[in-house]
Amino acid sequence: MPIKDIIMRSLYLEAINIEKFDYVFRNNQNFYFITLVSRGRFCPNCHTFSKKVHSYKDKKIKHSFLIKEELTVIYHQRRYICPHCHKTFVEDNPFCAEHSHFSSLTINKTLSLLKDYNQTFSSVSRLMNISVSQVIEIFDQYVQIERKPLQEVICIDEFYFSKHSKDKFACLLIGFKNGLVLDVLRSRKKAYLRSYFRMIDKSEREIVQFISMDMYDNYRDIAHIYFPNALCCADSFHIIKNINDALNKIRCKVMNRYKDNKKSDEYYLLKYKHHLLFMDSLKISDNHIKYNHHFKYKLSQNALLEKILNIDNELKYAYELKEMYIIFNDSHEDDNKIREHLEMIISTYQLSHIPLFVELGNTLSNWKEEIINSFHTYKDRRINNGPIEGRNKYLKIILELANGYKNFQRYRNRVLYVFNKLEKPLEKPTDTKKIKLTGKIRGKYKTKNK
Repeated sequence: MPIKDIIMRSLYLEAINIEKFDYVFRNNQNFYFITLVSRGRFCPNCHTFSKKVHSYKDKKIKHSFLIKEELTVIYHQRRYICPHCHKTFVEDNPFCAEHSHFSSLTINKTLSLLKDYNQTFSSVSRLMNISVSQVIEIFDQYVQIERKPLQEVICIDEFYFSKHSKDKFACLLIGFKNGLVLDVLRSRKKAYLRSYFRMIDKSEREIVQFISMDMYDNYRDIAHIYFPNALCCADSFHIIKNINDALNKIRCKVMNRYKDNKKSDEYYLLKYKHHLLFMDSLKISDNHIKYNHHFKYKLSQNALLEKILNIDNELKYAYELKEMYIIFNDSHEDDNKIREHLEMIISTYQLSHIPLFVELGNTLSNWKEEIINSFHTYKDRRINNGPIEGRNKYLKIILELANGYKNFQRYRNRVLYVFNKLEKPLEKPTDTKKIKLTGKIRGKYKTKNK
């Protein structure tokens, strides 16, 4: 296919629409000069039709449809004048918006690439042969996403945003039913959360029946104020993580006793086989027998775990306390039995004489009702923060690949755009003032005395 036809097709042009078409290769760049057939236009002010040309202007349009070649369209644009109201206006064209200097294809391809969480503004800039600032400009103009409506079950959890930000931790709000990212909140502080949820209409907030959260007091306090119809549910993943963290600290303490003899059986087991302490006990079997190079004979996973637990009585007891909660968490008891079972665990933890587990017992006691609520189901699924946990990895990837974001609003839009598959860019560019960073006015440059 001739290059002219390829360019025309990429610009959504037909031969009958073109008055003049020229090509020049200069300074390692491709320049295409296009003049359209004059067809006139209705005045946007008074709707009078006009074909009277007021002036011409050469408009440079970045057209990146070839991966390895830089291409610029020089569009000889007419400006018409209305014979009735004397207002001037530019002619219509199929390949770019009125005030844009990018072709529609360039914009569409750029936005399509930014749908991939593995892409950054820098990587897209290289692929599209446009600058990073131009990629950001396109994104800010076409991706400005509103908050999604609340659902019957919502999940909230914080994630680390930036050490340079005023609020180092941001919040992710997700719908439990479909994993839809409802919004990304700038802060987890109570004052911010209060102002955020206060702006949501009461009738919408009353739809929410359950809120899944980690054991962070601010979430619970805000939920009680702004979601009176909703039950707070303590996320089981976070509880088990806290218990495993306590068990791991005890493991490290015991292991450090043997750090001067790193060839000992105890150090080997606690250092290299400690994952067995945190495995699902039902998956640890006597049937999985494998030759162990340290002990020089075959051992099952269960035998290795037994060796670990025999090293220290406190470690063994802590492991048993962990397993006690795991069994409870996997139970399918009625509400009364769940309450009794949980109260027994809390009492056992508080009387364990292991400081870390005594503290955990007090925490479980403080969140007892929320833990019991977490056994409720929605659409045959137990309520938890699973939908958020599945997103956290990708939130970090987006941040790490970009070496962080200084502009929270832009990061928020990127997350909502990437994770919500049905989210589409705007049809027309919008104002980006609310996206751009505001900072201190640059002072005068200091000049050296000569």
